[in-house]
Amino acid sequence: MWAEDKEKDSTNNCKVAIRVRPLFAQEKLLDNTYCLECDTLRNVVVLPGQEKSYQFDKVLGPTSLQKEVYESCVEPLVQSIFEGYNATVLAYGQTGSGKTY
Repeated sequence: MWAEDKEKDSTNNCKVAIRVRPLFAQEKLLDNTYCLECDTLRNVVVLPGQEKSYQFDKVLGPTSLQKEVYESCVEPLVQSIFEGYNATVLAYGQTGSGKTY
């Protein structure tokens, strides 16, 4: 469930969100850039220079705050637990990318 969902939808039990982390200081020093672009309004990730785009249930860009990630993706799940629903949050990503934080 996401914050903008108005009612429980038993036909859609899995939602996928993506968060692009900010560049590390070392990456900025080396003039690294992002290999994708986030359209957070349409929840789409685009690969520049290619005609490929990927749609997700929620896209959070590199300027998103941890609080925004929690409030939009996790908090509604916590609330649904108190209503008798089961919930799981799976954080997947490269080592050191901030999953635990």
